[in-house]
Amino acid sequence: MIKMIVSDMDGTLLLTDASISKENLEAIKYAQSKGVNFTIATGRDYFGIKGIMDRYGLHCSCILGNGAQFCDETGKILSSCYFPKERFKEVLKIFDDLNTYYMIFTTAGFYTTKKPEIVRDAFIDRCIQRFNRKKEEYFNGVQQDMPCMHLKEIKDVDEFLKQDIDIIKVEAFNTNTALISKAKEKLAALSGIAYLSSFDDNVEVTDKKAQKGLILEQVVAKMNISKDEVMVLGDGLNDITMFERFKYSFAPENADSTIKEMAYQVVKSCENNGVAQAIYTMV
Repeated sequence: MIKMIVSDMDGTLLLTDASISKENLEAIKYAQSKGVNFTIATGRDYFGIKGIMDRYGLHCSCILGNGAQFCDETGKILSSCYFPKERFKEVLKIFDDLNTYYMIFTTAGFYTTKKPEIVRDAFIDRCIQRFNRKKEEYFNGVQQDMPCMHLKEIKDVDEFLKQDIDIIKVEAFNTNTALISKAKEKLAALSGIAYLSSFDDNVEVTDKKAQKGLILEQVVAKMNISKDEVMVLGDGLNDITMFERFKYSFAPENADSTIKEMAYQVVKSCENNGVAQAIYTMV
C-alpha cells in the first residue's frame, strides 16, 4: 500500500506553461483524501514554488534545492544540507572561465556575481528557446516569481562568504551545451560537492549529500514508512537518486531516456496527465 507520493515539478507535474492540470490536481487531492502523503521534490527553492502551490490550493511538504532542504507544508525547514563554502570560489571560477552564467540560491535570496539584469535576460532567453515560453510571463505573469527575476549582485565574494548566509546551490546555464559538459568535467575533480543536470544546458551544484534520493531516505525513515510504500515520479537526471533507491518509480513519456530505462513504469507525458495516471495505478 502506497503511503507517500513524491513528485518532481518541472517536466513531470507541471505543464510547459508552469500550470497543474485539472486531472493531475484531482489525482493528488484524491490520494491525500486516502491519507497518502504527497511531497514535491524540486530543484527550486520554497519561494519558487509557493506561488504555484497557493494558486492551486496544494498543501504539501517539499524537498527543495534537489535535496538541500526538506520543509513542511508551511515552509518550515525541517532538514538541510548546505553547500560547502570552502568550494564556493572554485566552483564559480569553473563557470567564469567558461563564460557561463550562474545563479546562487541561498537562505537569504538569489545572487550572481554579474549584473543581475544580464543574467536574468540570458536565463529568460534560454527558457524561451527551450520551453517555448513568452518573455511577458516573467515580467507580469506565471514566471514572475522565478529566481532570475530577483537576483542581487555580489560585488565581493570574500565579503559575501563572511555573512551568516547558507548556500543552497549554484545553478549554471549555457545554451552551448558543450561548455556545460566541460564544466562537469572540471567539477568532477572537486571533493565535497555533487552536480547534476535537469537538462543538457544546465548544471546544478550542491553539497555532496544534498540529493533528492538521499534526503528522501532520511524523511521516510523518520516517518516510519518503508521504501515499498513510496512511489516517486520524475523526468530528469536530478531524479536519478530517487529512482535508484525506490522501486516504484514512474517517468513521463517526455523524460530523459536514462530515467525511462530506470523506471518501474513509463506513463503519459507531463502534457497528458502522466502524474494522474501513475497515482491511479498505485493508489
